[in-house]
Amino acid sequence: MKEEREEEYIYAGIPTYMGGEFIREKEIKDYDVVFLGVPCDYGASYRLGAKYAPRQLREYSFWDRIYGEELYDLDHNEYLKTNELKIADLGDVYVNPTNPEENQNAITEKVYSIAKKSFPLVCGGDHSITYGSFRGFYKAMKERYPDYEVGLIHFDAHMDVEDKYLNMPDVWHGNVFRKLIEDGYLNGENMYTIGPRGVVGKDWFDYVKEKHINLYTSNYTKKNGILNIINEIKEKNKNKKIKFYITFDIDCLDVSYVFGTGTPQCNGLTPYECDEALRNLHDLDMAGFDIVELNPKLDDSHTSFVIAEELLYHFLAFGLNKEKLKWKK
Repeated sequence: MKEEREEEYIYAGIPTYMGGEFIREKEIKDYDVVFLGVPCDYGASYRLGAKYAPRQLREYSFWDRIYGEELYDLDHNEYLKTNELKIADLGDVYVNPTNPEENQNAITEKVYSIAKKSFPLVCGGDHSITYGSFRGFYKAMKERYPDYEVGLIHFDAHMDVEDKYLNMPDVWHGNVFRKLIEDGYLNGENMYTIGPRGVVGKDWFDYVKEKHINLYTSNYTKKNGILNIINEIKEKNKNKKIKFYITFDIDCLDVSYVFGTGTPQCNGLTPYECDEALRNLHDLDMAGFDIVELNPKLDDSHTSFVIAEELLYHFLAFGLNKEKLKWKK
């Protein structure tokens, strides 16, 4: 058992997320947060390697437990306890690189099994995995809370509302949110996209306007302040029954901070801005999270993973409101 481990063995054994227990599906109900890896990048159009991210993130996450259970946040002058949440690791989704549709179905079923009873924390993989993950989340939320809407907070350098592209699968990382909207799983008015930048196709921007997606470009966010954006999202939803899923594409961060991603963009968000956003989401009813497009093959320093794990840790410690884990019976 984990509680019986000797401290000197912290570097030994099979890596699990934050040193949590490795569990089977029947044990999900006993945990607050369940980590799931999705090691696939067949939906990426450029620079493969994101399939290696779940393993790498597990290895870096153990630092969050190495200093003990009572910690102090110097940046915000407050104590935090890492043992407030029971965190477990369900392992990885089995990925068949020759059958994208089969993979999406497998992702959907795994996330559905978690979201019925716990908080799914999913690590891709390229951004196409969010289609299956959000679909499983949607299915679980509608089953448990039929009178609730389902919303999405999307951090990304790109809008990901393109159409078919060359010989890419039906769902790829450039069209994942168009597919979710067109397949009836997502209402554009309940989608909040933070961080896009650069030059895009006119038809993509027209699609965002047509579907009433709430768009906060990187430039707009910097001029108006990330906390003002988060407060605006809270204000828009304060009287709604809505369960939120967060999808965090690491390329929302500026390329000067994050090298380990397949499609980086300059003029992006800073780690500080992302940290402030994630730790201040606690007033919203969040019930799922994924992080995608991390690529260890492109970052020998692994700085991208250090940043990613710190952001995740702060979200779990501060941004995830423990009182709103309402699916727990």
